[in-house]
Amino acid sequence: MILVVGATGQLGTAVIRRLMVKQLPVRAFVRQASHYQHLQDAGVELAFGDLCDPVSIERACQGVEVVIATANTTIPQGKYNFAAIEDQGYQHLIAACQRHGVKQFVFMSVAVTPFDEAVLTFRFKRRTEERLKKSGLSYTIFRGSLFMDDWFAFIGSYLPLRGAEAATIRRDFWFSKLFIKGVGNLIEKRGIALIPGPKSVRHAFIALDDVAEFIVASLGHPQAQKAIFSLGGPEILTWGEIVAHYENVLGRPVRAVYLPSGIFRFQRMLLRPFSEAASNLMGLNWIVGYDTPFEMRETAAIFGVTLTHAGEFLREKASLPGQTS
Repeated sequence: MILVVGATGQLGTAVIRRLMVKQLPVRAFVRQASHYQHLQDAGVELAFGDLCDPVSIERACQGVEVVIATANTTIPQGKYNFAAIEDQGYQHLIAACQRHGVKQFVFMSVAVTPFDEAVLTFRFKRRTEERLKKSGLSYTIFRGSLFMDDWFAFIGSYLPLRGAEAATIRRDFWFSKLFIKGVGNLIEKRGIALIPGPKSVRHAFIALDDVAEFIVASLGHPQAQKAIFSLGGPEILTWGEIVAHYENVLGRPVRAVYLPSGIFRFQRMLLRPFSEAASNLMGLNWIVGYDTPFEMRETAAIFGVTLTHAGEFLREKASLPGQTS
């Protein structure tokens, strides 16, 4: 049995779909208040619980051989507490996996930056990585670059949201809703892309579906045991090159407006007393001002994953029906 933690998120859902195609037994760990209907309709076994509830974690891990953990609090649903979910929650999950003899723990993490401790998502991902390394479990840690599905939307476009199932970015969190509403379709409607950080920054942007492919391909893979991999796409691109791809797809000019990283760093501190999640989102916009220039040929070959190019991703999204305003 494979337990997916973070099953109702976009990445968790994409992983579950691939596991089902392979006819592998899968159990989704979901909260009662979450949007899990699409999983239930697909016939996925549901284990109701919460990372804040050790008893429910214990129940969910019974009979499980593999745990895939993609859960995070970046864009929360309902009540949340970063430390309770991403720190103590993962600590309880790892302990339950030890007790139940889980054979592989696959953890979706983030790229390493000089300022991991300053941003909650990065801080707690690093702590979970360290716990896994000391746990005695066989772990696979994937440190992802920027997901095209999220960050191409954050710069001012509805295009990446087309055809997205269980898109995390659409969750009912007040700050992200305001952010997306404010940025909205600036690229499609006004030809403006709002870029976090300097022009020189380069990222190996990766499609979320490719991340799901890596996760599923790692199950039982001999080279994935007690191993850490950086995940990115087939190209290392600047934001200016992403804007050029938008111009090609839309057939009209798009102007990049670069927002200094310091703005997001200041907003992170300003929002901290009022909302952990809002502060964290601004922290993410600050921290993506640091490169993730991952070279992926060797890792893609190990797992047999064909990587999606940024232009290909946008062209495919543009061919789908979806929101334009």
